[in-house]
Amino acid sequence: MRRRIAAISIALIASWYAAVPTYAHHGWGYYDTSAPLYLVGRVTAVDWKNPHPTVTLDANQAPLPADWRTLPVPHELTDLGFDATLSRTRALPRAQSWTLDLAPINRLESWGMPRAPRVGDEMIAIAFPSCAESQIARPALIVLDGIGVRQQSVALPTGCSSK
Repeated sequence: MRRRIAAISIALIASWYAAVPTYAHHGWGYYDTSAPLYLVGRVTAVDWKNPHPTVTLDANQAPLPADWRTLPVPHELTDLGFDATLSRTRALPRAQSWTLDLAPINRLESWGMPRAPRVGDEMIAIAFPSCAESQIARPALIVLDGIGVRQQSVALPTGCSSK
């Protein structure tokens, strides 16, 4: 009887651990990849932990850059069709606070993230709004300290596949 209880307990614990990353992780289909936003503003909060660190940005109502080539876009994004993303990017109609779901920390570091963002930092992001939550977005690109860091490593689905 004890072995049976132990086996059931282990199975329950293992299934819970297997479910946690899925519960906390949202794939690209959770975001509207057909409607990228240009976000620029000051960082007001940082939650720097995996599976996805988050940064809250008080985004200004800023015009789109006249020349996108002024953004430091990593060549890996260009290879993934980032030019098409830029052509669809729109400016915010008004200043708003946005929370950005970033890539896992080890990926950010390997992709050239200079450091963890801090409250008060200025940040730029080309990001896709959540299909289900207001003012939540996942960026394809963030710029911190003048360094462009990709957030995307795969071709994106079109639109919201979670709807």
